[in-house]
Amino acid sequence: MDESLMELPLLAYANARSLHFTSQYQLLMLLNLVHANGVKPDAPELFALARREKERLFERDVRNIVRGVYPVEVLAPENPVAHWWRFPAILADGLGMSIRRAQGQTEVFDEQAAGFKADVPFYYQRNFHFQTNGYLSETSAELYEHQVEMLFGGMADAMRRLVISPLKQAFAGSDGEGLVFLELGAGTGRSTRFVKLAFPKARVVALDLSAPYLQVARKRMSGFSRTDFLQGDGANLPFQDGLFDAVYSVFMFHEMPLPVRQAVMSESRRVIKPGGILAMVDSMQKGDRPDLDPLLANFSANYHEPFYQNYVRHPIPELMAGDGFDEPGSDFGGLSKVVWSRRQPQEASSN
Repeated sequence: MDESLMELPLLAYANARSLHFTSQYQLLMLLNLVHANGVKPDAPELFALARREKERLFERDVRNIVRGVYPVEVLAPENPVAHWWRFPAILADGLGMSIRRAQGQTEVFDEQAAGFKADVPFYYQRNFHFQTNGYLSETSAELYEHQVEMLFGGMADAMRRLVISPLKQAFAGSDGEGLVFLELGAGTGRSTRFVKLAFPKARVVALDLSAPYLQVARKRMSGFSRTDFLQGDGANLPFQDGLFDAVYSVFMFHEMPLPVRQAVMSESRRVIKPGGILAMVDSMQKGDRPDLDPLLANFSANYHEPFYQNYVRHPIPELMAGDGFDEPGSDFGGLSKVVWSRRQPQEASSN
């Protein structure tokens, strides 16, 4: 069957899904409009540019499915009952987020969530995105992926899957047998699921600072074997040198101060085997797409991302470069970028 014909129904599904999440986000904004003080709108022409980037991203995502980079199961929708049962809680949380934004509240936790603060570093003890309890409650974790998909108009998952292509290129034809991956900032396991679908026989160690988010990840990944969950800090990994075939992360680096980013990158390089790969997906940065640079300006203020403006000014490829590693490669999709670098084989690194 012609590939273009196979792509058509998948593109139709991706666009319908995007319309669904976009409509949910518009309803959220409508209901919370009275509390939207402080939100800086983007210029209308930027929405047209972002829409074109979304279309290109969906086309690329579908081509990857048709060509076997990852299976069509990555598009499987969740149970509609669970989806709609969650939506009223998202609307209520959106109201709380709007109030916190208007009042400038960024470190508000209930008693249970506050009990986890001692387990995480200082920069993590905040309400990222103004969301209730930040990353320190299971309630927040249950809502998070749905909220992110609404925010990005149904393209967050496709942007997450950008990390799979460089992994597939590094381990061509592999189903993951004999490979050990480390995911940093695994959160609720959304990217973990996609990587496991692409590499079903790989062992994946999913590490995150948040115990509540990992608890939700364990539940959502219960059907997958060879997956371990570990609370820990990417800046101080509890692993021996050269243990992993791949270290990857998705949407993590923009939420860290620069010294922590540097420490995490150093630790990531340390634990990769010779011939292994380091890969990450995150927001595009200044100069990646100059026509979209204005979109980067309002994000940190609108969604309480205090380290984001520093992130966009320090290119990830420069941070990733290191002795014994190849020149980093990079690519773009949607509003994100994927960056990767291979550790040179032992023979090359010892010359």
